[in-house]
Amino acid sequence: MERTMDGKQTIDQEQKRNTVYKWIAVGLGAMGVLSFFLPYITFVFRGLKYTVSGIQLVFVRGFWVVGPQHSGLVTIPLAVRLSVVLGLVCAIGGLLLLLLRKPVPAGLLFLLSGLSPLLVMAASGAIQTAVASLNISQIEMRFLWPFLCTLIGGVLASILSLRTQGTERLAESVFQVFACVSIGSVVLLTVYIIYAGLPAILEIGVFSFLFGDRWRPKSDVYGILPMILSSIAGTAGAILIGVPVGILTAVFLSETANPRLARIVRPAVELLAGIPSVIYGFFGMLVIVPFIRGLFPGSTIGDSLLAVILILAVMILPTIVSVTETSLRAVPMYYREASLALGATRTETIFKVTLPAAKSGILAGVILGVGRAIGETMAVIMVAGNVANMPSLLGTVRLLTTGIAMEMSYASGLHRQALFAIGLVLFVFIMAVNLLFNYISKKGVKIHAE
Repeated sequence: MERTMDGKQTIDQEQKRNTVYKWIAVGLGAMGVLSFFLPYITFVFRGLKYTVSGIQLVFVRGFWVVGPQHSGLVTIPLAVRLSVVLGLVCAIGGLLLLLLRKPVPAGLLFLLSGLSPLLVMAASGAIQTAVASLNISQIEMRFLWPFLCTLIGGVLASILSLRTQGTERLAESVFQVFACVSIGSVVLLTVYIIYAGLPAILEIGVFSFLFGDRWRPKSDVYGILPMILSSIAGTAGAILIGVPVGILTAVFLSETANPRLARIVRPAVELLAGIPSVIYGFFGMLVIVPFIRGLFPGSTIGDSLLAVILILAVMILPTIVSVTETSLRAVPMYYREASLALGATRTETIFKVTLPAAKSGILAGVILGVGRAIGETMAVIMVAGNVANMPSLLGTVRLLTTGIAMEMSYASGLHRQALFAIGLVLFVFIMAVNLLFNYISKKGVKIHAE
């Protein structure tokens, strides 16, 4: 009887706590809605000061800016307006759903509302770009306390909304919400990069931009075919060298290595993953580049596509070795025992049984390595020569990533938009590579099952 009373009291206390959490979340949600109507951001342009609320960002046409040579109206980007509308709609929707006792979707909407200030902050960069075109460098944006209240209040309201379900379902709801956040991050990134890069491609012309062989921003000539081909050649060369070396190193560590030797090789490979990119760049600039110059005297200055391939091949090794070794160790031991029992040698077992069984994991390691090679910037800048030439093994080249990094700091207008368009092309390139490897992996698994 006493246990029954204690259980009932525990349930009553839990319900009371959930009710308190609910009304606190309602208060935070209401505060989030109110914050959009209070002073949100202050823009300062060469002495001119504009303080606007979130709602004003949606309806105000723009800001009048006076420059030393030009003056004009700087319009508020559509992305800023949409981010504010998204935040306000999600805050109101979360508030209503929580009152209707739907805590999980309410928590998700509160979280989106809380993240909307970060979207506003990211999209506001277009305002700085527009003002820079008027030759004004004195630009300042101050985010006021309602801006922070929206961010902090939305996150806290999301957590408390989920907490109103009780401790039993809290973890499951948190997992669901953050899974949605992961998917939402990919969607938002995709939308932003398309929004930032597509206008320049349409203005320049798809054919002229993708297949033009000259990159001359001063003449408004933007052709990135040499960068695309150089990126493909550099990545392909790194794969041809790095993947076989990485896979065979993983086979050595997991299948044939003496334990003492493995204790030396494995930390050495892991250490490669922790070396900063700039150190690889220094090594390439001081060792690989002079070596290539001495190996081919008169044919190259050393900074070349070959140097890029060699440095990228080394950089992708730790990723491929680590993932491949883990995949090989996950193959059941009875696979090896059955192969050896049928009369196969140890080498035949490795190449005909163990490696095919770990194919999906090996491809995952290769995908990660390819992503590292495609996205590498600092080390490549230091050994490529950075001239937008058509790729040749001993000639200077410029990759997509280095093109963005070298010119973004001073670019403005169409030039800056073209660099965002390069980012869009790079994004599509990486997505295509991932989809291709996933297709090959699934096809291989299907054939293996049949």
